[in-house]
Amino acid sequence: MRHGLPIVFILSASLCGCSGLRYVGFLFAPSAPMKTVPAEYDMKGKTLAVVVFARPETLLEYPQVYIELFDAVRVELKNRVRNVTLVDPRRVVRYQDANPNWDSQRPEKLCRVFGCDAVLLISLIEFSTREPGSIHLARGRITAEASVYEPDRTAGGGGRGGCVWRSKTIRVIFPPKSPVGLAAEDDWKLRLHTERLFAAALVKSFYKHKVPKE
Repeated sequence: MRHGLPIVFILSASLCGCSGLRYVGFLFAPSAPMKTVPAEYDMKGKTLAVVVFARPETLLEYPQVYIELFDAVRVELKNRVRNVTLVDPRRVVRYQDANPNWDSQRPEKLCRVFGCDAVLLISLIEFSTREPGSIHLARGRITAEASVYEPDRTAGGGGRGGCVWRSKTIRVIFPPKSPVGLAAEDDWKLRLHTERLFAAALVKSFYKHKVPKE
């Protein structure tokens, strides 16, 4: 009886021809070898301020981008990284509104402003829900770079501080495989899906995970 199930598969495959054999081969093929990738930056136990930089034209069209991106990153961090405390995004946004030139200062100085251990700065290069060349179709696009900054905690100011982690350029598109964009009807849902994809790609750098071996 132990061999009954494979025999049934083989008999079914023989009856179905080559396509059935390919299906059986897929079922019993060995899984792809995986490797473990360590976290590039350890956030465990830290208080973090998530700060988003966007160009004025982006903010004019998408004024909610600061809070939406923060929320997507917050959810992903909560699910993937233990014991991370996030500064209230309303504090961050109020500071940005009250200080239009906030981005001209060194980012690590924001750690003192928000009383946090580190600042995660997300610099938006592209944020759009418009399909290029069409006014009727939509597709979410985010291109950004991210960096983590820590303050210099030594008495003389000569210790470790400044940028302690920097991402490669992160690009996400939703829907990613559709040959054409979606009908431009529900912009909020499109932004939500795209922001979640971006948060997943970003936060993956902050926890140990597995990837296929090359």
